[in-house]
Amino acid sequence: MGNLSNNFYQKKLPSISIIIPTLLADNTLKKCIQSAVKLNYPKNKITLIIVDNGSKKKFSKIFKKIFPGIKILKNKINLGFAKAVNQAINKFPRDYFFITNDDIVFEKKSLLKLVNFAKTRDEVGICGGQQLNIKTHNFLAGGKNFSFLTGRQTTLENAKEPTLCDQIDGCTMLIKKEVIKSTGLFDEGYFPAYSEDLDLCIRTKRNGFEIFYIPDAIFYHHLAHTTSTFTLNDIYYFGFKNRLRFFIKHANIFQFTSFIIFHYLLTMPIRIVFRGEPIFIPEINAILWNFKNLKKTLTAKV
Repeated sequence: MGNLSNNFYQKKLPSISIIIPTLLADNTLKKCIQSAVKLNYPKNKITLIIVDNGSKKKFSKIFKKIFPGIKILKNKINLGFAKAVNQAINKFPRDYFFITNDDIVFEKKSLLKLVNFAKTRDEVGICGGQQLNIKTHNFLAGGKNFSFLTGRQTTLENAKEPTLCDQIDGCTMLIKKEVIKSTGLFDEGYFPAYSEDLDLCIRTKRNGFEIFYIPDAIFYHHLAHTTSTFTLNDIYYFGFKNRLRFFIKHANIFQFTSFIIFHYLLTMPIRIVFRGEPIFIPEINAILWNFKNLKKTLTAKV
């Protein structure tokens, strides 16, 4: 009777596309795929998609042995995180989409815990889990709240129960298909990465859905593996460029003014003078990029 009940339950579970963009296509990605194989979720309900953003590596045969049926999309160059994810969403539509990175390792029940929470609540559009350092198992990241006045994010480190929040990181993000239909895809203007997950979450909330952080859904994260292909200057530049674009797109005049004052008159001088961070040139280049692309950003404004 138990097996019959379990089989019926598994048949009721939604189909999921697990989407993994990769720049490196290395052994870390292999570990991610191996952990996906061990997920406590029906294999016939999972479509695993690797989006190769220009790695120049031939790995199809290796990964297909690990996860039969794996789908691989190859791009000749790095098209950015958002575009890579959008390609997979469009090509492999399912009931749910789980967006992750190639440096994530799944805890066996992580995906099931997210799905079980989301599928019983119509108002939930996006939910995500807790990230732990893969070496120390210390807390690394989780759901976040966001201030439009300062641009600062507050991580919900002490949450023990499912908690409403403003943002889920794009490496542990479960999205219902209804969100994609009503809110749209990831904004590809946030090239190559940073702030595209916050943008989608804010648009999703404005469309009436809720965002939840589920702390008992555990994922293990390699530190800075994905961004290891970027220089420090790149990380500063892309981060500043996309955060400023986000504010131009989403903030009202009061929020935008508050952010500019807080960031450029307080945060930036502290980081340069007291911390010695080489952010001045990347900041200037980020401002210039946003001036140059202002018309495009305003066109995307919601």
